[in-house]
Amino acid sequence: MTLQQLRYFVEIAHTLHYTKAAEQLNISQPSLSYAISQLSKKLGVPLFKKEGIKISLTEYGEAFLPYAESALNILIQGEAQLNRMCNPANENINLGYIYTVSFDSIPHLIDDFYAHQGNRSINFSFQVNMTNLLIKKLMEGSLDVVMAPSTGIASECIQSIPLFEQELYLVVYNNHPLAKHTSVTIDDFKNERFIMIKKETDLYLQTESLFKKFNITPNVYFEVDECNSMASFVGAELGIAIMPKIPSLDSYKITAIPFEGRTVSRTISILWNNKIKHTPALKSFLDYCVLSKSNNIRVR
Repeated sequence: MTLQQLRYFVEIAHTLHYTKAAEQLNISQPSLSYAISQLSKKLGVPLFKKEGIKISLTEYGEAFLPYAESALNILIQGEAQLNRMCNPANENINLGYIYTVSFDSIPHLIDDFYAHQGNRSINFSFQVNMTNLLIKKLMEGSLDVVMAPSTGIASECIQSIPLFEQELYLVVYNNHPLAKHTSVTIDDFKNERFIMIKKETDLYLQTESLFKKFNITPNVYFEVDECNSMASFVGAELGIAIMPKIPSLDSYKITAIPFEGRTVSRTISILWNNKIKHTPALKSFLDYCVLSKSNNIRVR
């Protein structure tokens, strides 16, 4: 298994289109197809399946995707560390974030920050994790800043800047009776079986708060550790879920339905530890986040 094969696999998993993926990777489609076939052969399972002219992830591909993404992310962190060692004059920011902001919000925020700053002398090292674990690392000082929900954080040393509202959706399998609805209320699905995320996560707290607001005890069928697993279980028609949209939803044969009036969301914030001395790089980044908020600049 090669790093190149992992990159190819992740790109196709996100686009679900060989031609588009090949264009993004700047390689030929036959080369891409061959690389994926070799990766499948190495793993001993098919990663994609064809349905007419469309392709989708197999159950093996769905299970493998989060690990491939994590591996590439770790390697990006390693590359950043070597860059810091080779360029000690350059400053670095250790930024943690939740999985659901990794596809659009994080890249856009960093790109806009670089454009505002006028150069790329500040480097970023990235780490994705659950909110509670990110906050722990922020308290310990191993992370400089975090993009995550700020709900329920009791520590006085953690400061935050709200950036945007992340909408939450009801996610159902495609042949579910609610799949054709343009919006839903909680009364539409309060008696359904639910796939819930782990109790330690902010998404669990948000969902639990929603149920408590309407005095509902949900019928929890499974608890999983991340959003891709939630989507996978919903796609297998084992229940429904409440979660943000992520790019891979389309590959699971599920439908994301907004709540009536788009009333269910959570606030995504930039968080930092005010008890730890700010480096010039971190101060510059936080100043930009304040400016973005005050000028209503969207990071999505």
